[in-house]
Amino acid sequence: MISVISKTITIIMKKIILLILMLIFGIASAQKVKKEEKVKDKFESRQPQDLSVPPPPMVAFPAQYPKGNKAFIENVKKNLDANALKPLGKDLKTKIILKVNSEGNVVNVSTYGGNETFNTEVKKAAEKATYNIKWEAGKNNRGEKVIDIVHLPFQYPNT
Repeated sequence: MISVISKTITIIMKKIILLILMLIFGIASAQKVKKEEKVKDKFESRQPQDLSVPPPPMVAFPAQYPKGNKAFIENVKKNLDANALKPLGKDLKTKIILKVNSEGNVVNVSTYGGNETFNTEVKKAAEKATYNIKWEAGKNNRGEKVIDIVHLPFQYPNT
């Protein structure tokens, strides 16, 4: 009789252990998997969005320097102070960001890159290159002149 009871208890214990393991596995596999966040989502989650501000106009034809944006980059390179850049190392990179209004005037120049001294020098050179120069304003799909933001990568092989 005792061996029958012990066999019954053993069977019950096995079933309880199996039930507990199934519950643990079910809970573990039912956890929500964190979806991959895109860079855009991360940025938007940190920046409060003001819905009363309309989005910028769509620019079908971006603003252009009179002889082309490559000529602008060459002009910036000519205006750089090479002596100030000598101690900074080789292969300097930044991004020049220009705001061109609907009349073709450069309203704002900014730079974004890893080296602050290089950014400052490039900004001075870009401001010099755009001083009293009318750009061809950006145009929307209807051909109307609009404000445009121009992003130009800039590299300088410091030798």
